[in-house]
Amino acid sequence: MRNRFFDFSNKMRVFRVITAHLTAMFAVLIIVCFIIDRVNTAMEFMSSELSKWCIAILAVLALISSILTICALWINPDKKRRPAPQRRRR
Repeated sequence: MRNRFFDFSNKMRVFRVITAHLTAMFAVLIIVCFIIDRVNTAMEFMSSELSKWCIAILAVLALISSILTICALWINPDKKRRPAPQRRRR
């Protein structure tokens, strides 16, 4: 039996899953740096060059992930025809 979760034949689905996971990881990284910066201001995590790059990567990934999600909501993923609504007879 083939597990659909590990099906890599649909390249767009794989790209969406990877983008979503990367976005979540960078979001957690930014939140951790923000909390550490509030506790220990001498570290200056949020003003360093590395944190600026992390925020930029997070913004790009979030934009790509949101565009893919919006597109997925507009397209019927099963490619099945939806039944026409039934008309009531009078």
